[in-house]
Amino acid sequence: MAYSLSKDEFETAKNAIENILTQKVENIELTDAIPPIDEIADSNKVFKGKLSILFVDMRKSTDLTDEIKSKKMVKVYRAFIRSIIQAIRYTGGYSRQFAGDGIMGVFQDSIEDDIKTTSSEKALNAARYILTLIDYCLNPKMKKYMDGLGVACGIGICTGNIMVTKVGMRGKEADEATENELGIVWVGSTTNYASRLCSLATPREIFIDETTFKEIDNEQDIWTKTERLKGTKAFEGYVSKDYYLELPDNVNAELVIGEDEKDNGTSAIEQIFEETKAEALSLIDDISKKSAELSIALANIKKREENLEMRENQTSQKESRLSQKEQQLQDMQITLEEKDKRNHINEYNLNRDFFAKAYPSDPAIKQIGKDFWIKLINDMYLYGNRIEKEKKDVILDLNYYLIDIYYDLDMYEEAYDVLCVCAQYGEKVLFRNFEGIVRKSGHWASLKGKLETRISQSNIYDFQEALNKLKDMGY
Repeated sequence: MAYSLSKDEFETAKNAIENILTQKVENIELTDAIPPIDEIADSNKVFKGKLSILFVDMRKSTDLTDEIKSKKMVKVYRAFIRSIIQAIRYTGGYSRQFAGDGIMGVFQDSIEDDIKTTSSEKALNAARYILTLIDYCLNPKMKKYMDGLGVACGIGICTGNIMVTKVGMRGKEADEATENELGIVWVGSTTNYASRLCSLATPREIFIDETTFKEIDNEQDIWTKTERLKGTKAFEGYVSKDYYLELPDNVNAELVIGEDEKDNGTSAIEQIFEETKAEALSLIDDISKKSAELSIALANIKKREENLEMRENQTSQKESRLSQKEQQLQDMQITLEEKDKRNHINEYNLNRDFFAKAYPSDPAIKQIGKDFWIKLINDMYLYGNRIEKEKKDVILDLNYYLIDIYYDLDMYEEAYDVLCVCAQYGEKVLFRNFEGIVRKSGHWASLKGKLETRISQSNIYDFQEALNKLKDMGY
């Protein structure tokens, strides 16, 4: 028998939705404490204020469930979550939104004895507390009782304005035993951003946004500014790894680190390069061989042409035949030259595709080494010259990759030159590492002049935005 929707059920839903959509949303500023769920009305009244959101989840938990039995996994989850809750609670936060192997922590500014503690400081203390408990407390016990298994987690923190509201449904009119299904929703981009940073953090890493970074006592040797991609969107912030709390002298604890994500000692760029290297080298070798064969064929054609001239210039009949043959040879030569040109174009495109296929993460650029990248870039200029591409044309083809490679290899002047070429000839200016390149290269005048010239010719938004950024930087 098919299930059907009764009129009363439909009217109940319609009235509830109409009531929600027609009520005015009323903002209530958050005070010195985040209200529990029972104190938040089931209405359009929302609490609003500045908070720091912390997300933490276990890394490779799916692999763990495959490795150990479900009953043991229950123990792992309970011990892991228990450690996180203690860390959040003891640093002045509130644990919210339990989701399998992860938790959201919420932190608020507070003042005690005229001393203000920001939400960002509390959230960072909680993150360090979590890493310390995991690697000095949980993992040593798992090593003892769980056959040497260990866990690791990634943490993301974002600070900003958030609205807090209650959602769900109370009971069921016809059944008083039905429980209320209510929960709290934390509305705002801050919550989503913290979740994204958490997913981008590597094991034992804390990933924070710019606002959080400005509110904490940041030690330059601890934090590294970075930009990471999730899908097509880039997320900027600061990362720190293995940032533990100091343990008291009377605490004797062993540091046991959960297994990092396995990469067999091979970076992403190296893995992609290895996968395509054999095919690519074979194609390049084939192109080189064909180019050599074409050169030999052209030389033979020229020699035959000279011999024909000597033998057949005695009579007009021979001259006519020679003319016909010369035309045939010229046609063959043009065909061979066209094939040679196509081979050079394929050679250029193949090497350009290396940059797209093997585009690396920041650490991988330095790991592979400066000599490798400089040779690859110089080869591209050589291949481009063979197909009548100027150096600036090659730079525009590779602009995004060149900027990242030069910047991560501390070649700031070369990265600045790429920015100038984009400003003078390109369709847009890339803002990735824009400020860092200008400041670290110490150059700005040429870039500013090229931007002003392009804006006077055609007022393109990207160039105006880049010029405004230079002015905001004081140039």
